[in-house]
Amino acid sequence: MTSTPPPGRQERAHAALENLVDPVVVVRAVRDDRGAVGAFVVVHANAVAAGRGLTEGTLWVAPDGGPGVGAQFDRYVDAVEHGRAFVLDAVPVAGTRARRYADLRVVPLADDELLVSARDVTAHRAADREREHSELRFRSAFDGAPVGMVIVSLEPGQEGTVLEVNQALADIVDADPADLVGRSCYDFLHPDEVAPVRLETADMAAGRRKGYQHEKRLLRADGSWAWVRATASAVARDGVPAYVIEHVEDITARRRAEAELARRALYDPLTGLANRVLLMDRLGSAVEAAERDGAVLAVLFLDLDRFKDVNDTLGHTAGDDVIRELAGRLARLAPLPSTVARLAGDEFVLALRVADDAEATRVAERVVQDLARPVMVRGFRLVVQGSVGVTTTRGGTEPEDLLREADLAMHHAKGGGPRRWALYDEPMHRLALERLDVEESLRRALAHDGFRLLFQPIVDTTDGRIVSAEALLRLEHPTRGLLGPESFIGVAEGSDLIVPIGRWVLEEACRWLARWVEVAPDMQVTVNVSTRQVSHLALADQVADATRVSGADPSHLLLEITEHVLLDAGDDAARELARVTDAGPRLAIDDFGTGYASLSYLKRFPVSVVKIDRSFVNGLDRPGEDTAIVEAVIGLARTLGLGVVGEGVETAGQLAALQRLGCGRAQGFHIGRPMTGAELGTLLMRVPRTAPRSA
Repeated sequence: MTSTPPPGRQERAHAALENLVDPVVVVRAVRDDRGAVGAFVVVHANAVAAGRGLTEGTLWVAPDGGPGVGAQFDRYVDAVEHGRAFVLDAVPVAGTRARRYADLRVVPLADDELLVSARDVTAHRAADREREHSELRFRSAFDGAPVGMVIVSLEPGQEGTVLEVNQALADIVDADPADLVGRSCYDFLHPDEVAPVRLETADMAAGRRKGYQHEKRLLRADGSWAWVRATASAVARDGVPAYVIEHVEDITARRRAEAELARRALYDPLTGLANRVLLMDRLGSAVEAAERDGAVLAVLFLDLDRFKDVNDTLGHTAGDDVIRELAGRLARLAPLPSTVARLAGDEFVLALRVADDAEATRVAERVVQDLARPVMVRGFRLVVQGSVGVTTTRGGTEPEDLLREADLAMHHAKGGGPRRWALYDEPMHRLALERLDVEESLRRALAHDGFRLLFQPIVDTTDGRIVSAEALLRLEHPTRGLLGPESFIGVAEGSDLIVPIGRWVLEEACRWLARWVEVAPDMQVTVNVSTRQVSHLALADQVADATRVSGADPSHLLLEITEHVLLDAGDDAARELARVTDAGPRLAIDDFGTGYASLSYLKRFPVSVVKIDRSFVNGLDRPGEDTAIVEAVIGLARTLGLGVVGEGVETAGQLAALQRLGCGRAQGFHIGRPMTGAELGTLLMRVPRTAPRSA
């Protein structure tokens, strides 16, 4: 049996080359007569190289005459001459339609030969370039992002360390990026947020969560805080969380706007005091705390008196200045913890703990005294007084009840004299319920003909003839019977029901006047007019409508106004009264001498008659100053060409005195009691037209 000799070294080398997956060739230098290398010839090529056209005998010539790697001719010559191997990375491969790249490895052999291998790295090069482009894109996006970006390490021992920040983040905290890198991210967090962020970061480092989104505060270089919304994502390296990329949006402006909206929802924008919403919330908490601690909570309700005059005289800007000053005084006066609130234009509430009712009233006195100090506004020293209602907690008291009770007490204080404060008690509550009952009765009377009009005769003192009658309003209450004006006019004035009620009175009085003049052509009627009718500028239209519908002569209508109406009348009201008298009706001042009227009012307003108050007439039948006062009023009226009516005549002596002093007309129980329109009409048909002398 013949054995095969083992392969030689060259054969083993060739076999090894054939098994390589990369193209491999052996080239030999071709020298000229001077020994210089002028070309290389392929002396061996493995199958892969041969498949690509590199077969034995292929000639590589200088400088770039051959295919493929022949372009690197000079490097090959250097390798042959000096025996130096070399490697070329990502060399473009010539002769291919698509651009391809190869890594070349050249190793010198014996006999001027070189071993040349090529590995196609086109795909690797493309991947590397994509990684480079990706890095460039990330860097461009990171550095140029309009929102802040920060990369924070999750590596053990470096957890929380800032690795990179962009300029936008540095701008948010007003710092240089280089000053932030390398520091702990917790250095920039608000103390309240360090612990939760540490916990979230630890969870990401342990792989328990992939990210988070929340709002937090970052420390600025100037010590202030920037509100940001942070969205963080954990990034893994080799399956292990390595770092966090966090997008940071500056929301300071938004949070500031939200805080301002929240403040406006709870605080008065003019004074900065609590508003009604916040007051009720704090009252609820204060009531609960007081009950728990066995303490007493006092609530003071303050309303400024005649504050409208400040706005009307100096303007609303000056009024705002006054409100701010008085609000500051209240805030300084209130001990802590307490609440001071502004409810409306000139209404304030103070809630505080006290020992008892006595201490609560002492606080009210201090409030009244402090508010009465002059306020300097635009060069004017203004004294703005207020009325204070006080209430204190009792078992089971609700915040709404406290506010209502203090409000009731405040309204009681307004009419309670110089003290200017009042402590709530149960009678006030009963009075308030009565007022509500009366108001409801007034509304029902307007809707269902529940008013009655009576008339009190007015006589000529020279002959006793009935020449006029004063209309007197009555209310039919469902349980209390027929009520006089003292029982309901105040409620009507306070609720503005007086305007439609006044219209009804005018219409009814004119309707009866139109009937009376059929038997007494010179008959007149007197109707009382309220301040609200004048201030609402409704009087002229109401008079015009009433006389037109009834057919009554406007010149037979006398409208009585009090001195307070003249005192409160502004320019608009004065023009309204002028419109009334221009249409025919005349004006009379009721209760003359008891209020604030002066001669200037008699000149400013178109007044035709003054009515002497019953308090002066009552003293005419006995010696005293009343006779002198009445005589002076009659003399003044005669000088100014005004008519005079004496009211409240209850005795023959009083009537005689008025006749002696020259008072032209009189009315009172001695002359005639109030009666219905029909009864007065029957009386007028008698001849002569004299009133009964009944008491």
